[in-house]
Amino acid sequence: MKVARADKEEFDNVYNFINIMDELFDSRWCFSQEENWKEWDENDPDKQLIDKIAKEAEREFGDCYYLNNLILFEFIKRKWKETNYCGSFQRIVTDAECLIDNVCDPDLDYLEFKPEYKEAIEEYNKKQTENNEI
Repeated sequence: MKVARADKEEFDNVYNFINIMDELFDSRWCFSQEENWKEWDENDPDKQLIDKIAKEAEREFGDCYYLNNLILFEFIKRKWKETNYCGSFQRIVTDAECLIDNVCDPDLDYLEFKPEYKEAIEEYNKKQTENNEI
């Protein structure tokens, strides 16, 4: 089976997106984090993008009750388009699923090589050790 490989930039973009969403919407806290972006470093590119969106939203909607929700929706929409360019999320999930299904032991609830791969790796390492001893 062959599938397109997600590259490092795609992984970095997806991790960045997930980290931003986690920072904004971390459900482990008993209070809302959704306005924490106002405290982010001014040099942060995501903060700069949100500030730009906030100015656009304030011009269009004024000081409405749901302004922060509108700002975050537009930010998430733009970050999603940037992050998922050409299907990066799908490619990463497909890559992981393909590797897990083909390389990992299906009888375990954690990731470990299938027994035949573990045996092949052990045999290879054994031969390498033997060759180095000669």
